[in-house]
Amino acid sequence: MAGKHKRGLARTQTALLPPAVEDYVGAHALVRVIDLYVDGLDMAGLGFKKSVPLDEGRPPYAPDDLLKLYLYGYWNRVRSSRRLEVECQRNVEVMWLLGTLVFDHKTIADFRRENARAFKAACTQFVQFLRAAQLVGGEAPVVAVDGSKFKANASKASLVSAEQAAKQRARIEQRVAEYLAQLDEADRQEAAEGEPDRARIEAALEQLRRRDERLQQAQAQLAAQADAAQDQDQEKTPRVGLTDPHCVMLRASGTTGIAGYNVQQAVDAEHKLIVAHEVTTERNDHASLEPMATQAQQALGAQSMTVVTDTGYMNGAQVSACEAKGITPIVPMAQAANTQGANLYPKTQFIYDPATDTYRCPAGERLQRYKRDRTRQTDYYGTSACAGCASKPHCTTGKQRSIARSWFADAAERAHQRAQQDPRLMRLRSATAEHPFGNLKAMMPGGFLLRTLPKVKGEMALAVLTYNLKRTLGILGFEQLMQKLQMIIVPSGA
Repeated sequence: MAGKHKRGLARTQTALLPPAVEDYVGAHALVRVIDLYVDGLDMAGLGFKKSVPLDEGRPPYAPDDLLKLYLYGYWNRVRSSRRLEVECQRNVEVMWLLGTLVFDHKTIADFRRENARAFKAACTQFVQFLRAAQLVGGEAPVVAVDGSKFKANASKASLVSAEQAAKQRARIEQRVAEYLAQLDEADRQEAAEGEPDRARIEAALEQLRRRDERLQQAQAQLAAQADAAQDQDQEKTPRVGLTDPHCVMLRASGTTGIAGYNVQQAVDAEHKLIVAHEVTTERNDHASLEPMATQAQQALGAQSMTVVTDTGYMNGAQVSACEAKGITPIVPMAQAANTQGANLYPKTQFIYDPATDTYRCPAGERLQRYKRDRTRQTDYYGTSACAGCASKPHCTTGKQRSIARSWFADAAERAHQRAQQDPRLMRLRSATAEHPFGNLKAMMPGGFLLRTLPKVKGEMALAVLTYNLKRTLGILGFEQLMQKLQMIIVPSGA
């Protein structure tokens, strides 16, 4: 007897489907976590639009249903509004979650675009749930701060400099002149067959004029930035985005640069939960230590806290500001480059004496302070003994050697010493901060879908909220998480 394959039922066979939508999902399905969590939120209090329906007109969709859809979508790496529309029609779990509602893609997209602040508020509120559940915080929490670059919904070519904008506008002007000449020729011919060409040319002219307007706005932005102070890591040629006016050119490992945003996060070291985050247009992490540490401290309600970061966050002024708030920063210094030359004494061989406020050079001479720069908050030290010093060829090629010292050098040295004394903290930092970013980038392949900083902030808040909810489920398990949600988050209808 010939063997047979196992086959499914014939499509014409009558089948007995579950009698209720409730039977479509298992008892421990993740959609039940999403459903219970969102049902406990005060949507109006968080600022979600259309939370309170009007008495007249067509009733709107409830924002809690749309939030459930997005949380489910980001959880399963489905972010496109069109793909989420398809999920409403074919996914049994989504049918259960939404009570078989089917949203069109425009309704789905508008909800994400219009509720950026509400997403941020919901993300912040969930951190308070984590505190109440004793998953973050404690007496003296340890938090890792890190940053990562996310691609904007714009190409690198859409970022233009003042020179590029001027050249593109000149080309547009030339192209417009050519199209206008073609229209004049069509008018002279007065031929009926010329009408379709006229419509095509006018459409092309309108497109060129719109691009010219964007370029003109970019030129105005660049002109306004021309007199602004530029930090040492600012790109040499300022650029403005035509597609997304808020994104910036960022250097990313393995690439020549991307149009994107710098995302900062503070992660609790115990369970790798994100307690604070921010989307910035800073090109480096130099100015992010104190803002992120303060935001994490406020989120955790901690009087004292330890923050661990990498060398990119070393900033003496910010280290000092953190210490004043009861935050202990642990930040290693990058290895100082010898700007004097390969064969000259590095700055590390000049020993500072706080008692006399002087430096002692390798030849034994004392360098006195001769200049105080209040703008840079830096003092400069030197000595007239350089002129007759036998070691000068090994020290400087100028008239005398000058040593610069930040007003916050002591604070920076303390942060560096903490990192040197306990190397395990640096390993803890990488194990803590890099895990969430890996998950977020897997959740958001290709970067952001929305444009402009306010909307991008909302999209990141939605992703962070999803990550924290998913991570909490992994830590507590289904039963315990459901119990804590029921105890801590009071249902809005109660």
